[in-house]
Amino acid sequence: MRFVMNKAAWTTIEEGEKDCYLLTNGLGGYSSLSVIGSAARGEHALLMSAKKAPNVRWHLITNVLEQLHIDGQEYMLTSQRMKDGRDLQGYRYLTEFVYEELPTWTYEIDGVVLHKSMLMVHGENTVALRYQVENPAGKEIGLTLTPLLRFSPKKELFSEKQQFALSQTATGYCIESRDYQVYAATNAVVRPEKERLFGTMYFSQDERDGRDAYGDACINHSLHFDRMETGSDSCVIFSTAPYPYDNGLYARLLAREQERHAGLLAQAELTGALGRQLVLSADAYVVERESTKGKSIIAGYPFFEDWGRDTMISLPGITLATGRYEDCKSILRTFAQYVKDGLLPNLFPEGDETPMYNSADAPLLFVNTVYEYLQSAGEDTFLEELWPALTQIVEAYKNGTDFHIGMDEDGLIRAGAGLEQVTWMDVRVGEFLPTPRHGKPVEINAYWYSALRVMTILSEKRGETARAEAYALLADKVRESFVAKFWNEESGCLKDVLSGGKDENQIRCNQIWALTMPFTMLSEEKEAQVLERVKEELYTTAGLRTLSPGDADFHAVYIGEMIARDSAYHQGTVWAFPLGAYYRACIRHAGNCPDAKRRAEKIKELEFGFASLEAWLREGCIGQLAEIYDGGTPTVSRGCFAQAWSVGELLRAVYDFERLCAGRQG
Repeated sequence: MRFVMNKAAWTTIEEGEKDCYLLTNGLGGYSSLSVIGSAARGEHALLMSAKKAPNVRWHLITNVLEQLHIDGQEYMLTSQRMKDGRDLQGYRYLTEFVYEELPTWTYEIDGVVLHKSMLMVHGENTVALRYQVENPAGKEIGLTLTPLLRFSPKKELFSEKQQFALSQTATGYCIESRDYQVYAATNAVVRPEKERLFGTMYFSQDERDGRDAYGDACINHSLHFDRMETGSDSCVIFSTAPYPYDNGLYARLLAREQERHAGLLAQAELTGALGRQLVLSADAYVVERESTKGKSIIAGYPFFEDWGRDTMISLPGITLATGRYEDCKSILRTFAQYVKDGLLPNLFPEGDETPMYNSADAPLLFVNTVYEYLQSAGEDTFLEELWPALTQIVEAYKNGTDFHIGMDEDGLIRAGAGLEQVTWMDVRVGEFLPTPRHGKPVEINAYWYSALRVMTILSEKRGETARAEAYALLADKVRESFVAKFWNEESGCLKDVLSGGKDENQIRCNQIWALTMPFTMLSEEKEAQVLERVKEELYTTAGLRTLSPGDADFHAVYIGEMIARDSAYHQGTVWAFPLGAYYRACIRHAGNCPDAKRRAEKIKELEFGFASLEAWLREGCIGQLAEIYDGGTPTVSRGCFAQAWSVGELLRAVYDFERLCAGRQG
């Protein structure tokens, strides 16, 4: 998709800071600044490198100051809000921002047009900038770039005591600090400058969320393109490895990235503009994991790392709907190797620390995703490799394992106690859990039933008839208990958790997954009632509310200090990723609808929903879907501006919708 913004989007610097771009490198590194080119967050960076993929990340270069010279007159093109109020206001000369796979900016001053483009090299900690000028009047044009250097771990504040060194190399020059090097290749003249602090930058988007609102950077050199000619490139490539420069370098890097994107689109076989955009959006999250020598999925940018639960939720959309079967296989293989007591790591720490296993949902999602992989890839041989992990998970849930996870006499799964956080609604505020959900959570038991049906089929495939019969009998028992105990006749929907407390009958979005697993338990009539209640109480075009607005615990906004944000996180805040399940459930019902007129109406409703998604792709991080939005009135994105499971789950829905419209549902 082509996203175009003009001056109407940045009538003020405050307006211009609300939206940003994101480029990633498949290692966990990224480049992200606002659409007007400013750092509006402490974790906005021109070059955020992955020192050890994907989570050991270093903020190397915050930005570059850009000064255009026209017949001796200087114009600052960079925008940046400053603590002292002396903001850089280059946005006044910015006439257009376009994001079409990669970002470009157009500036116009006194008849001179400057085009800026940028890319990040896949598999490298490398960012490249290109500037091209249109100068019909033949004026004398020059450009000065001044890098703002940080060289600190991603979450660490810049230290004013930090020192930087500058040296020439055989292919360009090198910047060094704290034993970390950045190499630059350019056709500019490099001029060392006396080391100095840039000044305290103000990060408005961080202050809004109660994070550190200020940060600095260092300057020790500048790059000078003393005479820019129409039709020629002025380029600089920053990388953690030496890069020899030549005049065709940027064009080759660009062609390579465009070819890679074309390959991703061809592999996915989605035809609509929305689906094709989401395929490219999904690519941002697939990363290498150095410690396991395999693939992983980053949960979200700019804050998150790769987590087991997020990976399992994201995996079908990010990999299977896009045809990335080898990536899916690599991730499943990695998690299979780390199964312990029937649980999957929720967090792979760096170094020699023990992984964290506090996730009741990830293992069951793993079982279901293995089934979906085998179905999609048409492969059976991988099953033998994963079988020990699959059986360990199911048997551990039957017999009981850590974090009070285990099967009760009724066949349903209970999980969690005390301060344990075992479902995705896992926030903790000091010694308080706003949404403990201890007992029998609805989605965990939906996953459990489907996993049992999966294991029945896979056992039969392996010729284990007795095991298959045992799983089938248990699945029947689970379905009977689930329908009897979770159905809330008064509300016409499913209970959220069987706990005996007030949270039991809260109307939450978790029930939607009981309609979308490979194998489900409710009658079509009850599924229709769930869809209707979810639509009435929880649906927005940005996502599903986590709690009904009519509930006394409902929070309308997610903003402020961490304690305020955490208290609202799952108490009404809109999350994008459950919307994918809602649409997929709607698609199933449309596909099963025998009445042609009613089926057409349902398809029309889905078309409206997917059209609304395009608007959300233009807000926050251009071309991405965010983590969360306010529960009262979703208007601007909150939390991570780009979230894997948001993209992955909605990509699955678009994939299913294209199949429905093509008459290939089922």
